[in-house]
Amino acid sequence: MPRLSRRYLLATLGTIVFALATRSVPAFAGLLDKLLGHEQAKPTIPITPNEEFYLTSYRSPPTIRVNDWSLSIKGLVERPVSLTYEQLVAMPTVSQIVTLECVGNTVAGEFISTAEWGGISLRTLIEEAGASITAYDVIFQAADGFSDSIRIDRAMAGDVMIAHRMNGVPLPQGHGFPARIIVPGCYGMKSVQWLTEIEVVDQDYKGYYPQKGWTDEAIVKTTSRIDVPGHGATLRGRRHKIEGLAFAGTRGISLVEISMDGGERWTSVTLDPPLSSAAWSFWRYDWAAPASGRYQLVVRATDGTGRLQSSIEQDPAPDGATGLHEMTVTVEM
Repeated sequence: MPRLSRRYLLATLGTIVFALATRSVPAFAGLLDKLLGHEQAKPTIPITPNEEFYLTSYRSPPTIRVNDWSLSIKGLVERPVSLTYEQLVAMPTVSQIVTLECVGNTVAGEFISTAEWGGISLRTLIEEAGASITAYDVIFQAADGFSDSIRIDRAMAGDVMIAHRMNGVPLPQGHGFPARIIVPGCYGMKSVQWLTEIEVVDQDYKGYYPQKGWTDEAIVKTTSRIDVPGHGATLRGRRHKIEGLAFAGTRGISLVEISMDGGERWTSVTLDPPLSSAAWSFWRYDWAAPASGRYQLVVRATDGTGRLQSSIEQDPAPDGATGLHEMTVTVEM
């Protein structure tokens, strides 16, 4: 068995612990193999199938009878609104491809996925309700008592949506049926599921996670990972394809670099255009190994503002994990 780096071991153990704590699905798929160095490498696909989209189901999906469900817009608005499911889905629909990442995700962890979401613009709904000039926060309440909020200016930016469809079908129960919020560029905690109420208030509101000491701003941090080859892989021959992804929320990715010697020297890779400004980016690199031996692969990304991904190792709490993904491979010629 290949020797595991301390960083890799801790990152994988952290993913397992988080999966156990949250009963996430697919929580355990491939984790044991990854820990043992038997990871089966496969490229990530641009749009995650609904059944493979990450779930953090420490909250069991509440039972919602759609005929009894409604979505209310209340608080500091001139015209409070209450929408039935039929009224919601009958409204003009917009769609966008957005990557969501759990705030508890570890470096190169599995709790990140991408879908095409369909629904209505939150800005449109708030404009119709007529928000007060004193509005400060917009609170999202879920059917199970969970809540979170975003600032009014973020709510009115135009890209936040009330989604009732996911990859062309009605939202699955586990992903927020009948409706959920999608906040591009923020950790998934802000994209409240099983939505029942939107309230405009004139003060700062701390939701479920911020009340427990987690970030309130919840802006995703720049991350990158290597998907192919897998950790501990033995590569035969001289030429090999290295593939992976990078994500920096709505800031985008401007550059991805890879190192074959543990971070001493860096080489830029080929970036594919993302499916949207809020989606992950895929990268690839055709590597000609100079000789047989063991190589320490490391990847790093630079976001669209020119800021380099942090190499400082930090746990997910309280505002998202940082650090670089690295792995060891062996080349045999």
